[in-house]
Amino acid sequence: MIRSFLAIDLPERQKEVVADYIQELRGVPSKIKWVSPHQTHLTLKFFGSITPETVEKISQTLSPVISDYLRFHLTLKGLSAFPNLFRPRVIWIGLEGEIENLQGLHRTIELALVPLGIPKDDRVFQGHLTLGRNKDTQINEPLYRGLSEGLEKETAPFVVEELILFRSDLKPSGPVYTKLEVFPLKKE
Repeated sequence: MIRSFLAIDLPERQKEVVADYIQELRGVPSKIKWVSPHQTHLTLKFFGSITPETVEKISQTLSPVISDYLRFHLTLKGLSAFPNLFRPRVIWIGLEGEIENLQGLHRTIELALVPLGIPKDDRVFQGHLTLGRNKDTQINEPLYRGLSEGLEKETAPFVVEELILFRSDLKPSGPVYTKLEVFPLKKE
């Protein structure tokens, strides 16, 4: 079985911004497990553990769908948290730019995968970059202030040029991601 997901990898400059956010927030007392900034990505679809045959079917199905989709621009936009800033379980960076293109691409992918027996997500898609997961369910005033005060950083837009099907191997030191397939988006 192969634990896998489909994602947008970030350019190095945006990963540096992610690292800056995490570095600032590390100073706040909390029980947050931070992601490794160099592994930051925007997940479009998590598949869980699937067979090599299913990986192949996903690749064959998505390749023509994604290659027909135009490249688009996104920009990192501020901090937030699920379910909220007072009791953050997941701390994340939002996005702005051509969000309607991102959402349209997500919908297209979801629909293309249904014939393979891969169900659509029940939740509304909200593109974000996870920075960390909080183990503490209590209200944390210093963390709330840290999140509220660190909301904005200037970042340049980046072009989404490709999607990547990643393998995720869980190790004691953290997940290790390996590219299985790269799906280029169409140039204008």
